[in-house]
Amino acid sequence: MTHRTARRSLKTIAFSSLVCSALCSGCVGTTGGNVVDFDAAAAGPADAHAGSTLDFTTDSGWQVSLATARLHVGAVYLEDAIPTSGSGATTCFLPGTYIAQVTDGLDVDLLSGTPQMFPTRGHGTTLFAGAGQVWLTDGAIDSATQPAVLTLDGTATLGSDVRPFTASISISTSNRLPDSGTSPFADPICKQRVVSPIPTDVQIEERGGLLLRIDPRLLFVNVDFSALSLTADGSGYAFSDNSSDHPGTNLYGNLRSAGRLYTFSWVNDSSPP
Repeated sequence: MTHRTARRSLKTIAFSSLVCSALCSGCVGTTGGNVVDFDAAAAGPADAHAGSTLDFTTDSGWQVSLATARLHVGAVYLEDAIPTSGSGATTCFLPGTYIAQVTDGLDVDLLSGTPQMFPTRGHGTTLFAGAGQVWLTDGAIDSATQPAVLTLDGTATLGSDVRPFTASISISTSNRLPDSGTSPFADPICKQRVVSPIPTDVQIEERGGLLLRIDPRLLFVNVDFSALSLTADGSGYAFSDNSSDHPGTNLYGNLRSAGRLYTFSWVNDSSPP
């Protein structure tokens, strides 16, 4: 995918020019603040270097050398505050006011700490954001099937046990809902594709831009590589794409965790990327 070169200036825009997702009933609000366009980017951890492996030790003691880690982020939303206990949303949108949004997707190289620009700018208001959403979708949020959003390739080692592994993780009704005929009101597939609410502490400003960092090391928390299954040709090991094994279940759970995997920050001329 070719991404547009980032524009350095931000401008105030009329509210009528904001474009919300077709399904988003809680679009960017206008309560206070100025309405702005802003640059938006995503990246892996700051210590990752494009073209090099990311080497680390998991909480289970496995030495992992990650050679490929790509995640498709379909959209990003920021809201004014974390929903209070007991106010859980019945849809895929946070209750409250959305104050910023980036609605064009990006394939993010998680092994590069360099910010990668979303293809179009975000829209928002100059307010404080206390919660965020990351949409793991490549197409309509409620479509029955979608291509893989996460691809991984690497090697895990524990003593003399060396396991080359791959993963291709998709989120469709056939592999992520207990019953593909489940009522969309009971367990919609979009709930599987929206990571929310992600605690954040971001002030939308008239200068600078939004940066989403995603640390692939946190995908492997509680993952036991010894339980992976051999691939059909016996050349390596693969995570299941339907949570049919414990490693696949934990990997998918970590991908959808609103914990430390996803972090938002606002970057301006005086702060590091």
